[in-house]
Amino acid sequence: MSVTGKIVPAKAAFLRTPSFARFGKLMANRKARTSLLFIGMILLIGIVGPWIAPYDPAQADYSAFLQGPSAEHLLGTDSIGRDMLSRMLYGTRVTLTVAVMSVGITFVLGTAIGVISAYAGGWIDNVLMRIMDMLLALPGIILALAIVAVLGPSQMNAMIAVGISSIPGFSRLVRGAALSVKASGYVEASRSIGSSGRWIILFQIIPNIMNVLIVYTTLFIGAAILDTSALGFIGLGAQPPTPEWGTMLNEGKEYLLDGWWLATFPGLAITIVVFLVNLLGDALRDWFDPKAQSRSRA
Repeated sequence: MSVTGKIVPAKAAFLRTPSFARFGKLMANRKARTSLLFIGMILLIGIVGPWIAPYDPAQADYSAFLQGPSAEHLLGTDSIGRDMLSRMLYGTRVTLTVAVMSVGITFVLGTAIGVISAYAGGWIDNVLMRIMDMLLALPGIILALAIVAVLGPSQMNAMIAVGISSIPGFSRLVRGAALSVKASGYVEASRSIGSSGRWIILFQIIPNIMNVLIVYTTLFIGAAILDTSALGFIGLGAQPPTPEWGTMLNEGKEYLLDGWWLATFPGLAITIVVFLVNLLGDALRDWFDPKAQSRSRA
């Protein structure tokens, strides 16, 4: 029922909600529409890829090695005759799974460290941030390499390494956002009436920095895809015969003259996905921050 006393259909009432209005503003952004459409298609490929792949991605066919794109093999075959289209379809799931899981590790641990450091302050803040500063002294990929060197090369270890190596930068960003919320009046009011620190963190600080967390997480997905692909490229990620884009790129670099398609298609896939994720992150930043949107239009 509306404020005038008239009965409003449920659908019409939903269309008038602030949440739907904000979503409509997001969809009005061309960058958001384009990136969401293509990212949705890529996620769908990652889900159904193994079922629509025309060949077994690990099945070698030595009578068809290094064949270029054709009607039988749309993206050609590799050095032992495996169908590249099938390997790309399978590799979509592998690459995205490793990237998303590693970002999940970064999100959970980075958010916890950043929020606790901001809320606790004092020596806890100093200790946690000095540890993060020491880790930030190393480039993320170097830190990931060190972690994989200790754990051993595998898909799971690459996921853990990329997730841990991204925590310092993520926690620093989260801490800055949490500090601004901590200084707000409603947090001070909650503390004055005896609310526990755990309650304040879970129900006041984190919900009010969720927009920042979403934007940062989206942007970190692109970096995670690059890092996992880099580890696969140097042989420290998913191990053969697992079809992973970075590993496929490494295998194709030996045949740049005789089989250009081996490195071209995985490289294009990595570039396109990272570009789309960064485009979505930029659109989300504009959506959550009207000032940024106005600056981008200027």
